[in-house]
Amino acid sequence: MSGCCAVGSAPALGAGGREFESRHSDHKKSHDEPFLNAVLSWLYLLYKRQLQDRFPKTEQPFSISSPFAGLIKAHKCGILNSTLFERSKEVRPMAIGVPRPLAIEKPQAVDLVQAARYFGAHGEPDAATLALLQKCAVPLLAVAMPQAVWLLADTPALTEAGLLPGEDVHKHLTGCGQAILLAVTLGPGVDAQIRRAGVGDIAAGVASDALGSALAEQAADAAEAQLRQWAATEGKYLTGRFSPGYGDWDIAVQPLVAAALDTVRKAGLCVTDTNLMTPRKSVTALLGVSDHPVKGKLAGCGHCVLRTRCEYRKRGKTCASE
Repeated sequence: MSGCCAVGSAPALGAGGREFESRHSDHKKSHDEPFLNAVLSWLYLLYKRQLQDRFPKTEQPFSISSPFAGLIKAHKCGILNSTLFERSKEVRPMAIGVPRPLAIEKPQAVDLVQAARYFGAHGEPDAATLALLQKCAVPLLAVAMPQAVWLLADTPALTEAGLLPGEDVHKHLTGCGQAILLAVTLGPGVDAQIRRAGVGDIAAGVASDALGSALAEQAADAAEAQLRQWAATEGKYLTGRFSPGYGDWDIAVQPLVAAALDTVRKAGLCVTDTNLMTPRKSVTALLGVSDHPVKGKLAGCGHCVLRTRCEYRKRGKTCASE
């Protein structure tokens, strides 16, 4: 699945302005927000205390309907904001699994060929493009700090928890009684370096963004490789990665995926109220787990949100074919 750009890892197209909230919000909001954040933070601490009392010596499994289970923290402009998602009354308390950290090593180098694709190069990149990418790759790789977290759960439990809306993700999981949720991030240093590179040099900023996307995919590949080693020792087989945004698996599930994996505490990965991940160079994905060989199913172009403006389709190709 490395041929497809996972949501959050693809270069931001016109989305850079959404990384930060406007500093010109209305006067009432600026006065009410600190009080609201304090209240929500207190509720979050209360929820943590309840979990510690109930599970004093074990990790707490994610429960989709536990009190305050939807409390997600998001960093915006350096201020810690909190959002309390409305708890569904129809879903009974249900633990779907325990998130576990996954140690991955930083790649020795950035895949410049893949980065050139994200940069917009058609075919082999020219010498000038490669030189720019090589120059920008050095500081970006230096600040990257890959982290990963994963969770094994029964497929019916994920479905009941609302994590698998749409048809394409279920087609991908055909024959899989279990699935792995995975989140990988390069850390906030990469986002900061992309912004620094773009100050006074737009080309360097875009090149750094493309490099970050390629490096995030490499980190996700490394995490997947480790999971495949684990599966082999367990006598299991895995499908390829399938990320929110593929086909009709809506990126609106990102907050639920992040909550299930506890990415805020375990990887420093947050999801904004517009379902964007921060740090931006991050990947979330799902892999089917079966006791027999499985391949999964590519989502195809039919439900892709980029199908009407896809550069690959304009050239008679698909992102999976390159």
